[in-house]
Amino acid sequence: MRTIGLLGFAVLALLGLVGCGGGTPPPPGSITLTVIDSQNVGYAAAYQVGSGSWTAFTPSSTHTYTFSLGGNTKYGVAVRCNPVVPGNPPEVHVIQATNAELANPKITCSSPSLSTVNYTLNVDVTNVPGIASGDRVVVSSQGLSSTGLVTVSGGNYTALVNLTAQPGTQDLLVVVVDSSFSLPPKAAKVLRSVNISSGGSSSYTFTASDVLAPANVSVNLPSGFSPTFGDAWVFYLSTDNKGWGIVGGTTGTSALNFSYRPVAGSGSGDRYVVMAVAGDSSNVLERFKGASGSSGSTITLALPNPWPANSLTVTRQAHPTVSGLSYADPSLKAYQIELEDSTLIYQVTLSKGWLGNATTYTVPDLSSQLTYTPFASGSTVHISITAVLSAANVLNLDSNDPASFGATTDISLVHATDQYTPSGIGSIQLP
Repeated sequence: MRTIGLLGFAVLALLGLVGCGGGTPPPPGSITLTVIDSQNVGYAAAYQVGSGSWTAFTPSSTHTYTFSLGGNTKYGVAVRCNPVVPGNPPEVHVIQATNAELANPKITCSSPSLSTVNYTLNVDVTNVPGIASGDRVVVSSQGLSSTGLVTVSGGNYTALVNLTAQPGTQDLLVVVVDSSFSLPPKAAKVLRSVNISSGGSSSYTFTASDVLAPANVSVNLPSGFSPTFGDAWVFYLSTDNKGWGIVGGTTGTSALNFSYRPVAGSGSGDRYVVMAVAGDSSNVLERFKGASGSSGSTITLALPNPWPANSLTVTRQAHPTVSGLSYADPSLKAYQIELEDSTLIYQVTLSKGWLGNATTYTVPDLSSQLTYTPFASGSTVHISITAVLSAANVLNLDSNDPASFGATTDISLVHATDQYTPSGIGSIQLP
């Protein structure tokens, strides 16, 4: 299966409604679906009003689709995305929610191709304690990173970093690591408003004040849970949402208590996001928690409780029925069901409001509306059922946009995982 994580969560966006007179405006009477297909890989889309039948949309050149709820509050939208990479399976994304929870859903089939230029950054790291020839300087921006080798000449330690980056003015995160890329880095600094242009260059010299003391991350496990694997990472994101990268992290049992390097020059609008994961053969627990970028203080987080043993039942079908959707937590916001084999990825995001008091859900067969081939009876289908927990309405989160991850972000994901053959006979229980 693909790595389970927030970046695999359904790409959603919520149109904020502006209140007036101190009150809350009513939910809209229509829904607008936006499909992002910047690379024109192709897709098909459909919708559902209330509990009615699913209807295919007529393709639109604007990639937006609006339909009336006709007095209903519940709705569904679905998109089958063709693969971006030839040979990969198509992906079906289904969202079922209420108009109060999510008025304008967005599903991304393909993102824009990056336009990059070459730029050179000269970095003097002589003042970094413990610096050695062979260390590395890593420069990150907008999801791209480049590395330069530290060399020594005349007692000065420098690195020439040849960046491949998107053009324009942006923050850069510069970290200094040893030759093994060990974490936390020896130093971390944000460079503000660097104008990246083709063939351009600039320089920076680390000062002694750029090397901030390490801070700590503490991860608490649920009582009685003994994971067989785990990892945790600390990401830094600058206020312009362009300068970001890893400033701490580890794997295994050490992921319960480790250090990260606060970023020199960080301030208002900057933030850290800790991602912690622990799991065993049938459970994966995740939490994403933000912290102020100006604090550089200890970050403590507790992982959520796993699903109770054998609390979920899944029928052995290509479009299964899932029973037991009753994860007990007051911050429950949604469930996610993901099915996958080598021929198809099928993902459902099911809001708490849409499900209501029900605890059983049948994955809809949209093969005729979206023209995909369901899982074959002899295939092995990997399944993950996830409870999504947060004090905030996470349906307004766009997981492709770093701006969605703020200092107050706090989201937990509780996965139960297994696999089955869709023979049409019997069921499985998990975790």
